[in-house]
Amino acid sequence: MLTSPFAGRTFAGDENGDDPSRVGDAGNPLLGSNHLDTVISHKDGRSGIARDLNRAVQRANNLSNGIHGKTNTAILSAVFSRIGEKCDAMQLPRGVRERAQHVYKIADEQKAIKGKNENALIAACIIYACRDAGAHRTFQEVCKALKISKKELGQVFSVIKNAVQGSDAFQRSNNGFSDGSNNSQESTEALLGRFTNYLDLGNAVFNASKHIAAEATAKSTIDGRSPVSIAAGVLYFTCVLLSKNASAKDIAGMGGVSESTTKLICKMVATKLDEVIRPEWKTEYAPGYAQLAQLGRVNESARGSRSGTPSTGKSGKTPTPGPTSNGNGNGTANGEEKSSQEEIKVDGENKANGKA
Repeated sequence: MLTSPFAGRTFAGDENGDDPSRVGDAGNPLLGSNHLDTVISHKDGRSGIARDLNRAVQRANNLSNGIHGKTNTAILSAVFSRIGEKCDAMQLPRGVRERAQHVYKIADEQKAIKGKNENALIAACIIYACRDAGAHRTFQEVCKALKISKKELGQVFSVIKNAVQGSDAFQRSNNGFSDGSNNSQESTEALLGRFTNYLDLGNAVFNASKHIAAEATAKSTIDGRSPVSIAAGVLYFTCVLLSKNASAKDIAGMGGVSESTTKLICKMVATKLDEVIRPEWKTEYAPGYAQLAQLGRVNESARGSRSGTPSTGKSGKTPTPGPTSNGNGNGTANGEEKSSQEEIKVDGENKANGKA
């Protein structure tokens, strides 16, 4: 069906137009008022005019930015876009994204980004912004999102931290920047929420794992473990209980811990199975409960066998019982040893004859 009115856009400045639509992104105050760029086409009929114009634009950019060692506005805008993409991929709030962009801007003004890997710079800015805003993310999570090594991120983060602390914005302390040292450990509940979200396990797994983690911590079953390790181990425990298709390798890779540590904490929690789960889960998740109960019994038997090992003396050798004396005052151990050696010798000769 055709309509007579034309299709078009209305803007806030149009007559009788109250639609505040606009074309393009919103202006970024970090880019300044002059955040547009000039691009010269190379199609000039081989007259050389485009080449001369490009050189003139390059000289103008060098005078405005390059003489101070700063990145030009076009490149800075592209980096800001990448920071926004990575923050969105990690489900970080808008405040963290803006802080990370500001940190990159400060590092650029302090001439601290020259010669550094761009991914490492973005990761370091995100880590600094997360600590500053209280939205904790581990180094492993950021390294996985940016595909860099933890060692490289640590080196670049130190450079970024020193650059921000030496800037005027940090000295004035009116921009809300901290010193980037807010590295307090995140709660296990927050880590469980992120891990279940990344692995798409659902709210049922998150609520069950949150209950199990709280009970296991209260029972002193997993004392002395880091929150990341506890979250990974408890989440694997919950996945086994609820028969979810999530392996220990996947969960350990998400948390940045080893697979053996994840399974160990799961076994430690399984030893207190009836104390950390709700009573109705025994019948509701019977297959998973039976599997965890078997795992807990195996772990208890292994611990009992290790605790029953004889203690060693100062020489490091296990003490052997002394020989018992007979009526003649001679020990019976030598006689028993000789008889056993003779039996072994006879058996060996009989086997050799049989083979012959």
